[in-house]
Parts: sequence; structure tokens; C-alpha cells
Amino acid sequence: MEVNPMHHPEQHGPDEDAAATRRYLDLIRTVHTEWDELERAGDSSVQLSAGALATVKESVRADARHGAHVHLPPTPAGPYTVSELALRTLVRREIDAIPGARALRTTFEHDETPDSATGRSRGLPTRALCRISVRLGAEDLPGLAEQIRAAVRRAAATELGLDDLVVDIHIEDLHEH
Repeated sequence: MEVNPMHHPEQHGPDEDAAATRRYLDLIRTVHTEWDELERAGDSSVQLSAGALATVKESVRADARHGAHVHLPPTPAGPYTVSELALRTLVRREIDAIPGARALRTTFEHDETPDSATGRSRGLPTRALCRISVRLGAEDLPGLAEQIRAAVRRAAATELGLDDLVVDIHIEDLHEH
């Protein structure tokens, strides 16, 4: 079907539009049928090459490692997101900087957003649940937990604009030097 740049669909009658739609749908149906036949026959022209397949697999693995996009408070430049990996890395950095503490695992609770159902996006983080290991012999566990909480809250506020992030600390393990 040749397209005329001066063509204005509103100038055609319903019969002409219906006929053009039927021709288009027939063309699409023919392409799908031919593609399916080539695929069933094992024709390499409709198969992904090993390189393309490897690229797709690596892309999926990288996306899974980075996790969903997490919405953060908008900046003067507009809204933005970070990956779940970036958020967990920030928390890990703050915990590991506290003498006698090691980050084990951090998860987050988020506000709901319309696109949260897809799993590829999360709302604003509201709570960080930090599981940590503490050096064997540490004497002031509540003080250490409060020091970690303050460091994580400060970094979240300063670097991400998350002023109200609740930070829960769970001491899960003890480690030697």
C-alpha cells in the first residue's frame, strides 16, 4: 500500500476506510502466517543468533541484579528513580562504615504507586529493614543500633531526599574481627 503524504483519511468515506483496514489486516495476517511457517521449518532467518540470544540473556540478568526502579522525591529538575541495587548499596556503605557492624541484607517497604503492580517499579521508600552482624564482644548493642540508624537516615535524607525514612535494625549474627 503506497502512502500519499497529502492523504487525509477524513476525506475518505467509510467504505474506503473499511477496505483499507481489511487490506492492512490481511497483510499482517499473511506476514504472521509466513513467519510461523518459517519458524516451524527451522529457518535460521527467523531465529535469534547465538550472539543476540546471549545479549538478551545478559540484559535480563543485569536488570534482575539491579532490581526495580524506586521512585524518590522529585528534585527541581523533576522526578527521578534509582535502582533497588543503588538504594541497598547506599545503606550497606553506611552500615559497613560503622566500626563493629557489617551489613547482611536490607529490604525496603514502599508507598504504593499505580505501576507497582508490574513489579518493575516501586513507590517512595518508607522503611528500611536492615539485618546486620555485630562484632563479637560489642558491649552497647542498643547504642550501635542507634548509631547505624542515624547514619542510614542521614545518608537517605542528604543523598536521596528521604527525610522520613524509618530504619529498623535487626542484629542477626555475630562475627569476629
